[in-house]
Amino acid sequence: MQRAFLYGDFLFESIRVQDGIIQHADKHFNRLLHGSEVLKFILPSDFNQTIFTIQIELAVANFLKPKIENQNSTNCFRVRYVLFRDSKGLYLPNSNTSNYTIDVEELLEEKISTKIIGIFKQQKKHSGVLSNLKTGNALIYVMASIWAKENGFDDALILNEHNRIVEASSSNIFWIKDKQYFTPPLSEGCVAGVMREVLLEQNSVIEKFCTKEDLRNADEIILTNAIQGKVFAELTS
Repeated sequence: MQRAFLYGDFLFESIRVQDGIIQHADKHFNRLLHGSEVLKFILPSDFNQTIFTIQIELAVANFLKPKIENQNSTNCFRVRYVLFRDSKGLYLPNSNTSNYTIDVEELLEEKISTKIIGIFKQQKKHSGVLSNLKTGNALIYVMASIWAKENGFDDALILNEHNRIVEASSSNIFWIKDKQYFTPPLSEGCVAGVMREVLLEQNSVIEKFCTKEDLRNADEIILTNAIQGKVFAELTS
């Protein structure tokens, strides 16, 4: 894990496990494979979706064991699957072999009302081959979240180098106008979110640039991620 700590040289998936079922396991696995290809990670030759799901199930079972013994179990979890380049070296790694670690935590159900969101302008996210991946290079999201809290918002929207809105600090963004769904294309620099993919499959969605005016004029704004699903939002800045 040393490279992951020093260089942010890892991919991760935040996965919801509900009643023993890994939500959208195939989409998380495929995104992990795509990210590994982009970052040139070498995966074990026998790594497949079945092994991926078994690894997660075992991690959840191990997390649950002491809680079951204490009759204090739950049925909803956030699983963080981290795949990292497991080698020494400086910026240039000695090899591209990879390893993984899994963290599990209980996911307490929250009654989430409409989120009040603002626009984070101190740092832009540049679009490119890495911008769609969930990697350890997440300082813009950290700083946007801190800014949101300091300014009384529930979340912050991220701008790209063209000053267009691409996503929120931990969610993709959709908006609805006259019953038509819209969302920024991946070329704008947003993360290729699992729930983004689900909504694209379930609805007729137009991918277009997103401006503040688009959200101001929208009938509804929706934030999506794999843990919370869909949350409605309101832009106030």
